[in-house]
Amino acid sequence: MNVLLLGSGGREHALAWKLAQSPLLGTLYAAPGNPGIGHHAALVPLPLSDQAAILDFAREAEIDLVVIGPEQPLVEGLADTLRTAGIAVFGPSKAAAQLEGSKGFTKALCDRANVPTAAYAAFTNAAEAKAALPRFGLPVVIKADGLAAGKGVIIAISREEAEAAIDDMIGGRFGSAGASLVIEEFLEGEEVSLFALSDGKTVVALGSAQDHKRVGDGDTGPNTGGMGAYSPTRALTPELEARVMAEIVRPSIAGMAEAGMPFTGVLFAGLMLTAQGPKLIEYNVRFGDPECQVLMMRLDEDLLPLLHAAATATLEDRPIRWKDKAALTVVMAANNYPDTPETGGAIRGVDIATANGAQVFHAGTRAEASGLVAAGGRVLAVTALGDSVAEAQAAAYRAVDSIDFPTGFCRRDIGWREIARG
Repeated sequence: MNVLLLGSGGREHALAWKLAQSPLLGTLYAAPGNPGIGHHAALVPLPLSDQAAILDFAREAEIDLVVIGPEQPLVEGLADTLRTAGIAVFGPSKAAAQLEGSKGFTKALCDRANVPTAAYAAFTNAAEAKAALPRFGLPVVIKADGLAAGKGVIIAISREEAEAAIDDMIGGRFGSAGASLVIEEFLEGEEVSLFALSDGKTVVALGSAQDHKRVGDGDTGPNTGGMGAYSPTRALTPELEARVMAEIVRPSIAGMAEAGMPFTGVLFAGLMLTAQGPKLIEYNVRFGDPECQVLMMRLDEDLLPLLHAAATATLEDRPIRWKDKAALTVVMAANNYPDTPETGGAIRGVDIATANGAQVFHAGTRAEASGLVAAGGRVLAVTALGDSVAEAQAAAYRAVDSIDFPTGFCRRDIGWREIARG
């Protein structure tokens, strides 16, 4: 089976690493890829915004399955373009990708499907949004409706901060993504993620993880795309996972089908475990990054037929097999991330880290004549397995410490909540 993987981050490197292990794989292509992905796939210089070029290549290379990694091409309708041409695609249609592309769309679906979520209201007018703030109390959550590269969510502690966030969003800080916004009730509890595969009708739980969004130890500093993750999380017990599937994921998939927008691909549910039970924070319509890295390390079966089954409406309602291990990943980021990352810094020692049993997934790297250098904010995702999260953490940090990246940094406490549970 010939596969085209689209994307260039740590998520896509993890997918390429796992797909390359499949005995069903013919040739794996990746566009545009990165130096790490290049160890597993033939790299093709295709821009993800050029749907015609991607379609032409898929035809020429006799691609049997296209796996779309990032959200932007999905929201732009790339899956529709390929499916219309008869090519199997892992990833939702443009209509179904609104689950990530529009916060208001998802909230309306929750209303229709009786999915538990935070109370909310949607606005396109700043004055009306400000007038509604007293209904929500403090703190309050202000979200840009559209895609804002993970930066369109503000948790406002004061009325002044909330009003400033509203003005920023409506005023164009996030471009068209903030032309409309959602005000949400602030939910208290522990945040976890659950992933599920869907072929439009059949839905299968894929696994849990917990991300670390803040840039600094102790969950301090600004939000980022994710500084590390571990899987599984005991906070999402088997009983709670069953509730999430029954009360949140399956009703959402059924609601999308009823609306004529069947969802195919991976549904990433961001959840808050509140005193009243699990509630949906938001949906993403692709694998998380860095959650994908830990899920791929733990997955104990062939990924390729799972993705192909979701893409071709042949998914079986059966448990997914996992290694009896925990996985933990530590993101090594460029100095000054998430503001203006320092790129171009040399990276050495990746081979040493890999030789010691870790997997080093490239997220933002570039190969130069002098060697590997940083080319983005999040640069590497150093990932390891262990019999417990504590053991996986120790192994991951041993690998981190064997990498020479003077212009980079990482958090030193990934997995702290799970380890604190004892």
